[in-house]
Amino acid sequence: MMSTAPYSYIDSVTALQEVADEFADCDWIAVDTEFVRDRTYYPKFCLLQLASCRGVACIDTLAIEELTPLDALLDDERMVKVFHAARQDLEILYRLRKRLPRPIFDTQVAAPFVGFPEQIGYASLVAELLHVRIEKMHTRTDWSARPLGGAQLQYAADDVIYLGLVYQTLRDQITELGRLDWVVEEIRHLEDPELYDPPPEAAWLRISGVASLDAAQASVLKVLAAWREHLARRQDCPRNWLIKDELLLELAKQRPKSMADLKRVRGLDDRVAQRYGKALLQILHEAPVPSYAEALPPRTRATPDTPGQEALLDIFTAVVRLRAAEHSINPAILASRRDLRAFIESPMDSPLLQGWRKALVGDDLFAMIAGRKSLTVTQDRISLIDHG
Repeated sequence: MMSTAPYSYIDSVTALQEVADEFADCDWIAVDTEFVRDRTYYPKFCLLQLASCRGVACIDTLAIEELTPLDALLDDERMVKVFHAARQDLEILYRLRKRLPRPIFDTQVAAPFVGFPEQIGYASLVAELLHVRIEKMHTRTDWSARPLGGAQLQYAADDVIYLGLVYQTLRDQITELGRLDWVVEEIRHLEDPELYDPPPEAAWLRISGVASLDAAQASVLKVLAAWREHLARRQDCPRNWLIKDELLLELAKQRPKSMADLKRVRGLDDRVAQRYGKALLQILHEAPVPSYAEALPPRTRATPDTPGQEALLDIFTAVVRLRAAEHSINPAILASRRDLRAFIESPMDSPLLQGWRKALVGDDLFAMIAGRKSLTVTQDRISLIDHG
């Protein structure tokens, strides 16, 4: 079955206030956004879709200058704000309002707690739970272009029309299994404002290839990436339009000392040299050089696992899969291989010894490290035995 549910198109403050008043007595509101970000650092907010027990609205955020009527809904803590893959939507709302809506329920986060794949798409979840097929033919739409066509608006409306039903179905299943607290705990990290306005000084950690750097090179990259981040924000343009990640890595590795050295760096063209050459050389000259003993953050280390560590990771992975199968949840949300590696290095700092993960698998893994439990195989079945 395909979706054909109706929606209202809202393009005035008066109509927006009417929607806000009409939705105010609902227990939940489904939220989605459409935006463009191809040529800017910050997302350009183009359309907001809302659905509740009172109906569905597509709100033209380019036509309406004043969106404050939404605040009463988004700030009402009695009303659950339902998203699917909430991160980008919350970034837009945080930038708009300088605060986040609460409480939040993310159906993509919640779905694996009843056995669905990690990061399942909205259309797939709707098909699985509600047996409704949603067309995804407008994924490349320029949402900033006006006027929007009926097919575009129906596509946008589809992203919230069934989200409330998905939320209620998942919530009921999760509650029946006694896992609602687990989901609330997992979603809580989305309420951290730093996710949506990260400090420029942390930008270097998002660059692929950091693990190949030594401490001195990483220190240089940190300064270079922060400089680029500040510049991208000021100019509101994609950071890679200024200087690509690969070039920042090369600069950090080679640390050229003159314009001639700079121009010999692989990937640096004349445009970059002319526009940013002096600034780059100054940064490279002034960047602090850490002492030899200074450690890199754990995520930058590239030391390969020993055969013994690999074997232990395999054993711990088997325990994770065993516990996940027993509780019919996706093992990926319980612990990744990276999580297990961090646990082996420093168990007491691991999230596996916190919250719902501790009870489900963390205590078992810690007991195995302490020699109080071990895996055994009986008739092709793996199980944990307790040594007291």
